[in-house]
Amino acid sequence: MTQTRPPRHRYRDAPVYGWPFYAARRALRGTAGALSAAADALATREKYAVGSLFGPLLPQNQMLRDRHRGRRAFVIGNGPSVAGQDLAPLAGEVTLVMNAFLRHPLMDLIRPTYYLFADPLYFDGSDSSRRFLADVRDTVRASTFIAPYAAAPAIRANGWLDPDRTHHVAFAGKLRSARLRDLDLTRTVPHVRSVAQLGIMLALFAGCSHIYLLGTDHDWLAHRGMERHFYQGLTLPNHPVAHGDQAKHGYLAEALAIVELWHGYQALGRLAERRGVQIVNCTDGGFLDVFPRQRYEDVVDAPVPEPRVAAAA
Repeated sequence: MTQTRPPRHRYRDAPVYGWPFYAARRALRGTAGALSAAADALATREKYAVGSLFGPLLPQNQMLRDRHRGRRAFVIGNGPSVAGQDLAPLAGEVTLVMNAFLRHPLMDLIRPTYYLFADPLYFDGSDSSRRFLADVRDTVRASTFIAPYAAAPAIRANGWLDPDRTHHVAFAGKLRSARLRDLDLTRTVPHVRSVAQLGIMLALFAGCSHIYLLGTDHDWLAHRGMERHFYQGLTLPNHPVAHGDQAKHGYLAEALAIVELWHGYQALGRLAERRGVQIVNCTDGGFLDVFPRQRYEDVVDAPVPEPRVAAAA
């Protein structure tokens, strides 16, 4: 009885064989990126209909461009690690803080250069947000505020922030999918997943040459309870949406959000590298591993880097 041999599989080992597939894959990915950018542009046109594609949407932000050219900046998140770090040496530095940093005991000493908000929940008109903004008005006396452009009408109508110290930023598109070749705060910028990302954007736009991150613990997946900060309690107590209970969100949804957050940091890192700007994570612990790390104490104790002209993007 004749035994039939199974057909022999032919493996393509020649490198030239894979090149057509590689070229096709690159072309498809490039097309997908272009389509994503076009979709973001359409979303921008829909949301901000006046001049957003053909001229500066927020021309007043031009005064922020290169304002701190060549200086170092400290972007300070509200992670629990901040409680163990002495922020007193940051008085006089370019500092960018966010959300409920007004609860820090050294708030008056540091006098942050910028106070950032990105989440529209702070301006939704709820009793919780109104009480919070009243505390901001009473506590934050010198900082320049950065707030979402979408909240500008409510901010002006209710006097929630000092209009002479407030700049707005308009969001459109996703940071992880944006073709981030430059940042221009007079136009729209991609949505951020963390206010620290907005701080990096502002520091880059302001021409800072070294950007140091503090309080970016980003350890939500390891602590599935109430949100953790350097201060006690909720940021917006009794808010109908901002309940602060991480366990109420599905683990998969939180994990996917972290992936998107990391991709956003990577996009900012690539832009900073092209500009010759150093982003260093000085958080005491935490999970953010996109940027090189350095001890905060070594940074503040070292001589301040000489101001230099950052490379063009």
